[in-house]
Amino acid sequence: MVLTKALERLPGAIRLMPLQLEKLPLDECRRLLLEERGSLEGLFDDAIRPALEHALGRRYCALFGPAIALGLLSWGVAAVALSSDGQALLALAAVPAPFILAVGGMRCQARKVQ
Repeated sequence: MVLTKALERLPGAIRLMPLQLEKLPLDECRRLLLEERGSLEGLFDDAIRPALEHALGRRYCALFGPAIALGLLSWGVAAVALSSDGQALLALAAVPAPFILAVGGMRCQARKVQ
């Protein structure tokens, strides 16, 4: 629980779980959705949370492919450099998630500046 709460506070952390979104007040969901989509036009109150989940998921999915490609590339380089597939597997665990958090955090900061 402590680790989960610490990870949620990191810049770029993306709330995707419906249970997490259900705990947020509707006004906060509207604000987040406005930041993601820029418009709430045509959405009723019961459609705000699913729309927010979809918008946040789309942002995560856009980062997932490049993060996995970077992880595979780092694994390949580590496997050649270390001559050990086992040790190189750490690259698959250590690269994608920090990449997603870092790029997501930079995008959040860029949006706040605009």
